[in-house]
Amino acid sequence: MASSGFSFVVLLVCVVCVLGFLPNRYSLLPSDFTHQDITEAAILRAVAKFCQETLPMGIFGRRGDFGGIKNVTAKELFEEYCGGTVSEKRFQEAIDDIVKANNRVDQDHYTEAAWHVNGEAIKEAHEKMMLLREASVNELYKPTPDYAVARDLIGQFLHIVQMFYSNTNWPEMNGSAAYDVLGIRGKTLMDQSPISMDTCRSCNPFTDAPCTGNLLIDGHLTSGYRSGQDRRKPERKPSLHQTGKCSHGGPLDMSSTTSAATGGINKDSSDPNMSPHYYLHHQAAEGAIRHTTAFFIHPAFGLRHLIGDEKFQELLQLQRSSSLGFVIHTGDSMCIATARETVTRFMSATKVHRYIVVSQDESGSTDVTTSRDGRHVLEYLNTLEVNTSRPCHELTLTALETAASVMDQGSKIYVLTSVNPGDLDRLGHVSTLLTRKKLTLEFVLTRSCVYTRRNIGPPRARRSAGLDLYAGLAAASGGSVYSTDKAGVGKMSDVIKESVTTSGATILKMSVGTATGKLIDIPIDNTIREVTIKIIAEAGTGTGTGKPTNTLTDPHKAPIPMKTTGNVTLKDLGGGVRFIKIKSPQPGVWHLTKQDSVHWALEVTAQSTIDFSTKFVQTNPLNGFQYEITGRPIAGDIATAIITVPSIDKIGGITQVVLIDSTGTPVESSPLTQGRGRAATIFKGTFTLPTKTFQVSIHGTDKLGNALQRLDPMKISPLAVKLHIGTLAGSLYIKEDLKIPFTVTNTGDSRTTIDVDITDDQGFAVSPLKKSFTLAGNSSATGTFTLHAGSTVGVTTTVTVSAQPVGSASHSPQFDTRRVTVEKHIIRKVDNTTPECNVTSVTGSCSMAQMDPCSCHLHTWSGTAQFGDVGFGLFQISSTVGTTGTFTYDNFTLGHTIDKGAKTASIGSDCCDPVSYINVVDMASNTAQCTFDLAPGLTKPAYDCTTTTTTTTTTSTTLAPSTTTTVGTHRMSSVPSGDTGVHMKVSSKDHTPPVCNVTSTHGRCSPSQTSSDDCDQHVWFGTVQFGDEGSGLYLVKSTAGDSSVLNYEKFAEGDTTADGLKTASLTATCCHPLTYVIVIDVAGNEGQCEFDVAEAASPQTDNVLTPGTIAGISVGVLAVLIGAVTVAVLVTKYCQCSSYPSTKTGRFRTTAWD
Repeated sequence: MASSGFSFVVLLVCVVCVLGFLPNRYSLLPSDFTHQDITEAAILRAVAKFCQETLPMGIFGRRGDFGGIKNVTAKELFEEYCGGTVSEKRFQEAIDDIVKANNRVDQDHYTEAAWHVNGEAIKEAHEKMMLLREASVNELYKPTPDYAVARDLIGQFLHIVQMFYSNTNWPEMNGSAAYDVLGIRGKTLMDQSPISMDTCRSCNPFTDAPCTGNLLIDGHLTSGYRSGQDRRKPERKPSLHQTGKCSHGGPLDMSSTTSAATGGINKDSSDPNMSPHYYLHHQAAEGAIRHTTAFFIHPAFGLRHLIGDEKFQELLQLQRSSSLGFVIHTGDSMCIATARETVTRFMSATKVHRYIVVSQDESGSTDVTTSRDGRHVLEYLNTLEVNTSRPCHELTLTALETAASVMDQGSKIYVLTSVNPGDLDRLGHVSTLLTRKKLTLEFVLTRSCVYTRRNIGPPRARRSAGLDLYAGLAAASGGSVYSTDKAGVGKMSDVIKESVTTSGATILKMSVGTATGKLIDIPIDNTIREVTIKIIAEAGTGTGTGKPTNTLTDPHKAPIPMKTTGNVTLKDLGGGVRFIKIKSPQPGVWHLTKQDSVHWALEVTAQSTIDFSTKFVQTNPLNGFQYEITGRPIAGDIATAIITVPSIDKIGGITQVVLIDSTGTPVESSPLTQGRGRAATIFKGTFTLPTKTFQVSIHGTDKLGNALQRLDPMKISPLAVKLHIGTLAGSLYIKEDLKIPFTVTNTGDSRTTIDVDITDDQGFAVSPLKKSFTLAGNSSATGTFTLHAGSTVGVTTTVTVSAQPVGSASHSPQFDTRRVTVEKHIIRKVDNTTPECNVTSVTGSCSMAQMDPCSCHLHTWSGTAQFGDVGFGLFQISSTVGTTGTFTYDNFTLGHTIDKGAKTASIGSDCCDPVSYINVVDMASNTAQCTFDLAPGLTKPAYDCTTTTTTTTTTSTTLAPSTTTTVGTHRMSSVPSGDTGVHMKVSSKDHTPPVCNVTSTHGRCSPSQTSSDDCDQHVWFGTVQFGDEGSGLYLVKSTAGDSSVLNYEKFAEGDTTADGLKTASLTATCCHPLTYVIVIDVAGNEGQCEFDVAEAASPQTDNVLTPGTIAGISVGVLAVLIGAVTVAVLVTKYCQCSSYPSTKTGRFRTTAWD
């Protein structure tokens, strides 16, 4: 049998693949904040605030004092405010539900940047947050909300909230402050950087903190692009550019190394290898915690303010009592009487949070009543009439499914019936619903129909089938089956009352055979305030003896009398049911001895602060991290179990997890590894899953060394079918389809036919709703179902895909679930329209005489232009006039469009610059240009106005004397005719090439623009910074041809970077899409910047290399190699060469010669 899917993973793989904060503490890391840490810390702060304002003064000072609770724990809250009457475990499970939904976003929406606030999808993320927030609030506004749905929506919302702090530059600008207007409709977000704006500079890998200070912007929001997502980073070669859009960063973000700006800005962790801005991890986490806290308790738009205290407590399972559900078959008066008696007793002694009653009459129709008021429920029960026309009509499983769908998570349902079950085709759906909502099912059976069949058909077979089904459902959910008769109605009400508790921990739950003298050990630790032993003799057979026979001794072997006395309460409630309750039991091992020869169902529970929860996790192949599985585990797999013990500091420790069968016999065990720091409550264990049903128990010691044992009463049935809903390809949009992909695997050895079906609670699923696959052992199949959304935004549907072998007798199909919310389909706009730039006036002109280099500065010209944009709006305007020229323009805000008025620019210069340009860039990086040509048809003189001085320098005895001539700000060299090379005055000590870095590029050249006859009609421009650290600057030039304009800050020969970097701008046409700006220093070293604005041509897929072509290529390659070797030999023999890449950038190739 295949063994895969639940194993440990190497920590490094886990760490580098996530899209933001790490998802959870399952890696047992002690320091970094995960989504789990952030969510839990924020909820604890919110609940602490709630407790301060609504409950008596406690450890946090006077009411309303919110100080000193930075590290508050669930344990402290419950000790101080709840006095042990509220289940800490249930509160923790509510938090875990939110965390699980938070983590699921990584798996369901891995490639969608908006779900992770990557790729500058901040506005889109804001839209999703508003949708999810409003959907969760609307669910909670309902009279009877589905709190599980609300927690799921909240978890998805919080994932995006927390990603905002990890992936954007908000913490760099605002530290740990919360940006709590995010996700609130009607709130205006701060400016977001447009696509044209460079937001980062490349990180320097040669420093201790390579990405410190790499952000270029302040006052605009941006976020990092990450490879593999649907928002691709604009491509820029790192060898040519120092600036560009920010990357997410980290080892597996390819965009952080292949496109400028390199590096990144994520704050996922405090590990510099994973997070470029690791030094801000704790600030980002604190901001996320504050925002998450505000989501729950902000005084204006927090959840508590919107839904009220009562629903706030229900959402987080803070209520001091649980919900109680009844499914009643009205064909039997005993069922109705038992319900009436139970409600009456609860009204007088125990507070029930909510009553849910589902009644079914003999016609099969059901009725649902929900109320918090027991008196209202009692009035309803008194209206029910017994219909005996069909006294043994079947109880439909649809009635049970109806009750389960409206019950609060973790509640108990009591099924009061005298008949066998019907509509068995709903069994799998009922089982899945019970498991997903963690509901416990208890059956109270009267003997009129279940045990004595009065209608037609083979009575024994039908009786056995009904009992087996009820017993199977009860056992799987951790419940029990009781039987009673008319005389036992009152006592059965006591059974129900005794069984309902919100803070009971289970120590034992097992089936005991008929052998007399069976000794059962019951370990009692010092955290137990009360222990209850429940025995059901002849459980489920209907032949109970009235009461079981047993003895009980304490740890000192002193016998405990089987009667009510002292701290012992004994209740025999009929139907073979016995309760033994002991207050303040002595710690140690107690001994229960079975003295009769009938079958027992034994359960031992305790009032204790120590309980645990179990999760099975598997590794997600997309990101390498571990997440909780949704369905049932796979038989034979090597499983990783996560054990959470909230109050671990109250005991000595937990050492082992043990899997036991229904008789309490161990079938598998594993030692446990405990986390550190915030993960100290988490333990990991690994074992091979058995093929039969099991329960999970943990073993350890209390502070005094006494044995400690806890059991999860829910039975787990490993399956030979694996089912997984794949990554959703987008969202569910109004009146559009969404495919639900799935993979089903037969992990068994034999060929099996497996039925896969889909259900959703909004009816969005489209036929066919069931598909069948015949699979060989250890083989898989894939398929899809389809959802079609309705017309209302914000509607959430729970989608369940189930799989089960055809003909299987199991009550437990495999399943996977997703919750999706209907969204409005917003199509991202594209702006391919260039801005407008029109020359409106020109004053002056330049003749050949006026362009004379020695007098051109005496002749000036000026002009004006109007500019604007009809698309996304204006971003930037610049000109190519030099430092002697002037350029002014009307101020405008980013995104200004021409419908709000065109803008005016004025330009002026002299005839030394007879051709100048105004460049206009819009928010989508489209570029337009106005040309001011004051000498149309004329060619600017190629010489400079010079004052010449001549010096003769002998540089070597092997070189001829050379003459160096200074021409204006440039220098030329002449060489005697007998020499064969150009030799400049060089320093033997300067081998460092100049620095030249591209700082911006605007405009691109398509293949058609570069190859056409009018390539000179398509322009682009860019800017560079340059300088030299050695002998100083000498010359700057470009390779863009006569149609280009290169303007640069004037410099004196020998200027170095100590005098400041210089700036140059180059305007060229698409006739030269690949162009270089070349910088030469006084020593003759050369540096260069490359502009490559050519867009790649569409790949040709039909080109095939023929044998002849391959041969030709081979000959050519061989020739190149021979030539390269020859050159290398000559260079080695006659020259000494060395390459000196810039120590600052390493972004160009240079060679210096000695």
